[in-house]
Amino acid sequence: MAIIEQGMIMGIMALGVFLSFRVLNMPDLTVDGSFALGGAVSVSLLISGTPAITALLSGAIFGGLAGMITALIHRKLKVNSLLAGILVMTMIYSVNLRIMNGPNIPIPSISTTNTMKSYEDMTDSDPLAGLFGESDSTEKSIKNSEVSKSKNVSKNIFSNSGSSNNLIILLVFTLIVVILLGIFLRTDLGMVMRGFGSNPNGVQSFGIPKTFIAVLGLVIANALVGLSGGLFALYSGFSDVTMGQGMIVTGLAIVMLGEIVSGRRKILFGLLAPVLGAIIYQAILALVMRYGYRIGFRSSDMKLLTALFIVGMIGVSLISKKRKATFKLEVRRLWSNSKTSV
Repeated sequence: MAIIEQGMIMGIMALGVFLSFRVLNMPDLTVDGSFALGGAVSVSLLISGTPAITALLSGAIFGGLAGMITALIHRKLKVNSLLAGILVMTMIYSVNLRIMNGPNIPIPSISTTNTMKSYEDMTDSDPLAGLFGESDSTEKSIKNSEVSKSKNVSKNIFSNSGSSNNLIILLVFTLIVVILLGIFLRTDLGMVMRGFGSNPNGVQSFGIPKTFIAVLGLVIANALVGLSGGLFALYSGFSDVTMGQGMIVTGLAIVMLGEIVSGRRKILFGLLAPVLGAIIYQAILALVMRYGYRIGFRSSDMKLLTALFIVGMIGVSLISKKRKATFKLEVRRLWSNSKTSV
């Protein structure tokens, strides 16, 4: 059941990657930052007393703002979309440290004992401390029993027991996201956005600026990623500044895996493909983590295998395209020869 639950969380993130890479045809590296940003905002607001749903929506909004900044840097300053995403992702790292007041933050209702380092302590301490054998430890042990005394902490929507309630909650979130995104992409504005990826100049014939479509697309994509980050943080019981590392690679692998399994279908079923791919990805990950030690596999090798999978799929796609092109040329040649012989 945990595989399905985690798969649906990653599936929402993969929908954001699908929107930016497949629909808009804009490589966006903001995903790594907006995922962690959504988690940081959601957990911080939850601890301060904000209801869980409001905290999650706020995480999605902040993720969308990150996407908007990336799009504006790309369109207005004429910066490559990859570089714009890297710049925003770098800025978000510092923003997350400010929001959480440290590198990580636990949710008292789920976590037991967490060790974290205060960002103020790190910046106020002597940077040369410990260089000559003296260490200035600034680690703070935050126990759940102490933090839980705060009356401002709101109730988390997820439970510790891993009951069916978690699965139902995530299923509702996933269905709402898929249905709303499918309805939007069927509207006139959504159709223009779908055409933007293949022909960016064509959207101007509808009287809609290209910058508006790019900004709107990345806002929606990163809002989904921020929502996924918030769900992941609340589900895990903590938020960490590094929790978004490698999410763009994972999202691409999930999108490709979903397309392999279900193929490219109509828009509504096409939106379900990343969710299905995420569940399969989590199942493969669980199997590898459980039995991979027999062949010397480590958990740190998963990112390497995921990247190699993407490279392999790109190579297979190029080979298949070349074969199709060669086959078409051969058919045309045979057809022309048959006509001349007659």
